[in-house]
Amino acid sequence: MGRPPLVADAPPGEPEAEELVRFVLAPGTVNDPFAYYRRLRDLAPVYRSATLGVTLLSRFADCQRVLTDSRTFPVVDVAWMRANQPQRGPSPAQEQFMSSLFFQNPPAHTRLRRLLARGFSARQLLVLRDPVRDEVARVLDDLAGAATADFQQAVAVPLALRVLGGLLGVPVTDQDRTWELLREAIPGPPAPGTDPAQLAAVLHRSAAASEELVGYFSELAAARRVAPRDDLISACTAEHADDPDGLTDRELGLAILPIFGSGVTTLSDTLGNAAYAFATNPRQLARVRRDPAAAAAASTEVLRYGGNYHIARRYAARTVEFDDVTVPEGSVVVVLLSSANRDPARFADAEAFDVGRPEIATLALGAGIHHCLGAALARLVLEEFCAALHRLPALRLAGVVRWRPSLLFFGPMSLPVSTSLSA
Repeated sequence: MGRPPLVADAPPGEPEAEELVRFVLAPGTVNDPFAYYRRLRDLAPVYRSATLGVTLLSRFADCQRVLTDSRTFPVVDVAWMRANQPQRGPSPAQEQFMSSLFFQNPPAHTRLRRLLARGFSARQLLVLRDPVRDEVARVLDDLAGAATADFQQAVAVPLALRVLGGLLGVPVTDQDRTWELLREAIPGPPAPGTDPAQLAAVLHRSAAASEELVGYFSELAAARRVAPRDDLISACTAEHADDPDGLTDRELGLAILPIFGSGVTTLSDTLGNAAYAFATNPRQLARVRRDPAAAAAASTEVLRYGGNYHIARRYAARTVEFDDVTVPEGSVVVVLLSSANRDPARFADAEAFDVGRPEIATLALGAGIHHCLGAALARLVLEEFCAALHRLPALRLAGVVRWRPSLLFFGPMSLPVSTSLSA
């Protein structure tokens, strides 16, 4: 579909808002979603689409209300999909992913999060900091040596794989293969008019790759029970006298798969978004290069300005009101996180990338009981990345950026950059 008009003097009205909603929710249609978020926020910050049966929220306060009230707004899970969209049920691969922490409501969510949180302890992150710092230095030095490269291939994906692999305990020799399987397990949206036989083949490969990954992580869990190491899987398999409700190897394999998948995707996308922000805002890059101690503040601003997690879906457990808009019981609420993070009612000069911005809590990593389990890890990686930017002679775009065709996770698939001092 084409882009909807963004005419500044267009009279506010439902037709334009409806087109904006359809555009935001359609995969593969936008390179700069923020202009559309801004227009929707101005036009209809609470918009109920009767056609699509969803309500979109684009202001910070409304989004925060939904994320922090899990009783009223549970996550859209397999049970909801089967009850409300039986004709569009999840594929086998999707159902495996939806058995994970991210798509669970209490009490299942409470149990899984408690057990998995062992691997994200302060001690585990302390163990990771030096290896992360060394790996950041290595990939940035390689990038500087290359002068021109695709940032995603040279830095973002390899760094994300090493960090998540190190956290989980995936051997370096297995990390590239697990990444290949992950890409097969979560294929991109099909192009309009895709042949049904071709689509069926893609879904078959997706299910097979997903099952192979679950099997791999299950076997890794079984191995760690016998010979534990200093990693997340070992922490989750450790025996605890007060925990008769521990995870089986299969349950842990199912739980680790989306942590690995979303972790690599989130880190690589966010690193790419960070590089894009710095490459297109040279004054902010210069500030961080002059003062590596400003890395913590810069990483917070990177998440606000260019976090990759744009959309969260919940449903209303009861009929609720936002302003004068009624959200019916059982209907879906779409939370536009990246719109909320640029809400001028929350952030001064919200559209500007400012590494010196006073730290204010954002929704980049969620909120409430589904706040990102790996939030501290993401911040650690971003801090080390920002602190190491002085290793690059320069950073600017060197070609056309190709963006991920999804607003669930948004970031560059290809980001050509140059680190050469010569223009």
